[in-house]
Amino acid sequence: MARKNTYRLQISFVAAIVFLFRANPTLWSIVAGTVIMAIGEAIRFASAGTITKYKAVASTGIYSCSRNPLYVGSFIIGAGACVMGRDPWFALFFIMAFPLMYYRIINREEKFLTTRYGEEYLSYKRTVSRLWSGKLPIGEIIRCYSHPLAMKNKEYEALMGIFAVIVFMLVKLYIF
Repeated sequence: MARKNTYRLQISFVAAIVFLFRANPTLWSIVAGTVIMAIGEAIRFASAGTITKYKAVASTGIYSCSRNPLYVGSFIIGAGACVMGRDPWFALFFIMAFPLMYYRIINREEKFLTTRYGEEYLSYKRTVSRLWSGKLPIGEIIRCYSHPLAMKNKEYEALMGIFAVIVFMLVKLYIF
């Protein structure tokens, strides 16, 4: 899939710096934010451990609940970070900016998948919600998950980012 520059990484990097600078964590906000971020990362791991990019339409496991579980997980991670940082203005920015950035990305990906997989993807699209269907078949999600595939898809990078945010918040709380 040809990538178009959406400035997602640049905007995310600047936003992360602003977020970390403005954050005002407490011990309880760090604990609550960590729990929420862990839920988001579990969704991302389930996604990364199910999808075989450019091989087939991912429609089993967590992809039977959402066509975009990686983005759902990312949003939950961001929400957890907002809870952790306790900055209502940044939280408002995040809640507005995330959907705006990802709406375009998701539309572009759906066009690509429709072109690549045709009726198979269109059928999947008709039966599975863009964000979340409301169901959560844990057994199927676990059965379809492959840890080596999650590692191949480099999901550990998101985990390292979460860890860095938690460490930074603890340092900010106890040292600054």
